[in-house]
Amino acid sequence: MLIRSMAPRVIAVDEIGTSEDIHAIEYAMQCGCRLIASVHSLDMDEASKKPILGDLIRRRMFQRYVVLGQDHGPGKIREIYDERGRVLCRN
Repeated sequence: MLIRSMAPRVIAVDEIGTSEDIHAIEYAMQCGCRLIASVHSLDMDEASKKPILGDLIRRRMFQRYVVLGQDHGPGKIREIYDERGRVLCRN
């Protein structure tokens, strides 16, 4: 009800992973919301192997995937991928 009444343009969610999370994400996207989501994973390969998240990746539900690392401090961008899983940027 909140999505319909408030009509947000962007929603940020942290640590997605359950089937309930995925259903809520799909619903928000169908309502026209853009999403920023986080998930714990070492890299895109590991993320793709997670049953629920892997399905979203295969269906190209997100336009970009940003992999963060701690090589030069917490939260530094290591890689950016497009919706097809192609590397756009690697640091």
